[in-house]
Amino acid sequence: MPEAHGGNVDDAARRLGCRPDQLLDASASLAPFPLPWSARARRVRASFTAYPDRRLADLRGCISAVHRLQPESVLPGNGAAELFTWAARDAAAAGESLLPQPGFADYQRALACWSGSTVPLELPLESTSPCPAPFPDAFGQAAVAWITNPHNPTGQLWSRASLEPLLNRFALVICDEAFLPLVPQGEAQSLIPLVENHPNLVVIRSLTKLYGIAGLRLGYAVAQPERLQRWAHWRDPWPVNAVASAIAQELLCSPQRFEDWCARVQRWVAREGAWLKRELEALPRITPMPSAANYLLIRGEQDGRPLSLQPLREALEIRHRILLRDCRSFEGLDETWLRIGYQSRRGNRRIIRALRQELLGHPR
Repeated sequence: MPEAHGGNVDDAARRLGCRPDQLLDASASLAPFPLPWSARARRVRASFTAYPDRRLADLRGCISAVHRLQPESVLPGNGAAELFTWAARDAAAAGESLLPQPGFADYQRALACWSGSTVPLELPLESTSPCPAPFPDAFGQAAVAWITNPHNPTGQLWSRASLEPLLNRFALVICDEAFLPLVPQGEAQSLIPLVENHPNLVVIRSLTKLYGIAGLRLGYAVAQPERLQRWAHWRDPWPVNAVASAIAQELLCSPQRFEDWCARVQRWVAREGAWLKRELEALPRITPMPSAANYLLIRGEQDGRPLSLQPLREALEIRHRILLRDCRSFEGLDETWLRIGYQSRRGNRRIIRALRQELLGHPR
C-alpha cells in the first residue's frame, strides 16, 4: 500500500539497502535552505530539564506578531497534523465534512478519530492554473468544508474572493494553508485576515515546509479564542517540546525577518518551478500540471492512454536513489500520477538526468 505521507526516508533507505543521506527525497516538499545560524544555536540553549511552558506564551506572541493578531487567536501545535485532529473533532460534531478530491489523506485520518462522515467534492485536474482561481462550487448539504490552499497535490491556488462566501454557507470552514507562505503573492489569498469576524473559520499553518524542519513538528492554528481554548483542554499537556519552541521563537522573533525569509523561498519556488516544468515538458510519456506551490503533479500517458508511473517511480528509487511521491494515497488519483517536490537546482538536475535516462535511454 502507498504511504499516506512523503518523506519516509529512513524506511526507504532500509528497503533499498542504502544510507538515508544517499537518497534525494523529492517525495516531500520542503524549502532546501539551511536554517539561520541563530536558530540552529537555539537547539543547544533550550532547557532540557524544565518542562516546556504549557501555554506557549512566548511562541504565541511571536506567531501573532507575524500575522498582526492577538496571541489568544493562535495555538501552536505538534505539526499541522495534531491540529487537524482537533479541527476534525469540531467538524465531526458539526455534521458531514466536504472533502475535495484528490486531496490530502490526513483529513480523512483525523475525521476517522471521531467517526466523522464525509462527502467528496471532485476537483478538475485538466484545467488547473497556477494563478488564483475560483474555488469550484461547493454543492451538497455538508456542514463543514475542508479547503487546502494551495491545493495538495495539484498546486492550484484558490482566490480569497471565491473562498470567503463559503463562510456564509458552512457551519465550519477549515483552511489548510501549509504551503501558502511559499507561494509568490500567496499571502494575498490567505483567510487569516477573516478570522476575527468569523467564528466558524479555522486556518492551519505549518512551519515544516517553509523552513524545512519536518523533524521538529511545528504548526499552528488561527481561530477565535473560544475554539482554541477548547482545543487546549483536549490535547496533551505539552504538545510542543522546548527545543522546537525555542527554534520557532528565533525564526519568528521579527516580522521583517519572517517576510525576508518568505521572499527568499518564494523566489526559489518561482525560479525552480519554471525550470523544472520546462524540463519535464520536453520528456515523453509524462505531463506536468501547472502549480503555484513547490511541487509538480505529473501524469503518465502514452498514445493517448493513461500510463502507470509506478515502474518509473521504482526505477528512480532503485537505480538513482531518488524518491518521488506515490500519489495513490490521494483519493481520486491512481498509479498514473506522481508528485515531485522542488529541490535545489543541483537536486532538480539530478531528477531530470534520472528521468531522461529512464524515459529516453540516455542521461543527457
